[in-house]
Amino acid sequence: MTPNPYRAPLLAARPPIASAVENRANAFEPPAAERGPRRVRRVRSGIGTALAGHGVAVILPMLPSMLTDDPGPVFAVCGVVAQLLLAAFVVALGVARTVRRDGANAVGLVIGWMAGVPVAAIVGLFILANLAT
Repeated sequence: MTPNPYRAPLLAARPPIASAVENRANAFEPPAAERGPRRVRRVRSGIGTALAGHGVAVILPMLPSMLTDDPGPVFAVCGVVAQLLLAAFVVALGVARTVRRDGANAVGLVIGWMAGVPVAAIVGLFILANLAT
């Protein structure tokens, strides 16, 4: 069999750029031993951040409601606005963390926000009932 004249000659060694391209996929992933506890801490950090945001979103509307004669409706409107702003903040921060390759923190933010919504609603209704009386 005769060699094909249209085929490129075989190289003795791999080109130096080939080794850099192969390792690029593994460059962003930490070793398996470090991956677990770090991700758990980041998820817990996101959950804590979202729950703290719910606390602020429930307590902060009490300030303008205390300055008015009829605190109930003011607290209700400010509370809904605060929760909507918190939801927008969680989405924006989650997208930013995901872009920076910190998906664990973004997942923690979503988990904390979802877990805090019913609690914030119950606490908000309790405060609203106390303000109305």
